[in-house]
Amino acid sequence: MKDKWIQLALRLADATAPASADRYHKVGCAVLRKEGSVCGIGFNGQPPGIDLTDEEASHRDFRRRLTTHAESNALAFCQPGDPYLLAVTLPPCDRCLVDAVRYGVKIIVCRPSTEPDAHPVPFELAKRLKVELRVVNP
Repeated sequence: MKDKWIQLALRLADATAPASADRYHKVGCAVLRKEGSVCGIGFNGQPPGIDLTDEEASHRDFRRRLTTHAESNALAFCQPGDPYLLAVTLPPCDRCLVDAVRYGVKIIVCRPSTEPDAHPVPFELAKRLKVELRVVNP
């Protein structure tokens, strides 16, 4: 895939992240087809109609249990087999990596995490799943 499409996907993911209602982690994702057309975009957040109280939002583990990841929201717009490239503003978790491969994604690009408690970049899992995973600096 051409570098221009990778850069486009990362810019779309970056532009989508601020739409998240999550006060702590605003994550954006863009999914492209092999020829570079947009398949889906998404951001992290709670399901429609679910608003967290201040107390709920401040409890990290509780908040995470009610959050749909940006990758899942973006892939929901895609037909299996359509996605080729997935770009996300943070490294994907194991579950999102598996879901991306299930949809047919061949390349995942992400920004490096600046958060001290972030999960590690799942390079070993990506290798096992035969998907290319790249961390791209802004």
